[in-house]
Amino acid sequence: MATAPAPQAPTVPLDAPSLIKEIVARIPGALAGLGEGERAAGASGAVATAVRKAVLDEFRTRAQLIGRLCEIDALLQRDGMPALVRQTVADHRAQAGVRRVVDPTEQELFVVTEGDGPSFEVLRPAYADTMTGKLVLSGQLRRFVTEVAE
Repeated sequence: MATAPAPQAPTVPLDAPSLIKEIVARIPGALAGLGEGERAAGASGAVATAVRKAVLDEFRTRAQLIGRLCEIDALLQRDGMPALVRQTVADHRAQAGVRRVVDPTEQELFVVTEGDGPSFEVLRPAYADTMTGKLVLSGQLRRFVTEVAE
């Protein structure tokens, strides 16, 4: 039940101005959340700690967002789902820099869940973050025996 991969939007590196804007917006909250000991370390140390925390929070938020987007996209691959909804989510996923993998030869991105035999069928696609190269959501494969034509 493997579906054809959606056309991939050209990958664009993370938008630095937008990323910096989001990080800068998080810094006051991060500074407010610092303990007395961290503030006592000095202004430059406190700012560095706040910036580090803001950067990590921004990347954690992105990871959570693309994780949910992949889960939704995987659910939409079922038969009977409206094509417009599928395409809209696929467009958002591609814009976020996430690749849907439906090629069972990329076995490192999948978990074999059932069956026997040398051939594989994709039960659920895998998703990889093209920005970081990391696996977002592992896919599922089923093994099966290929029938030989007589």
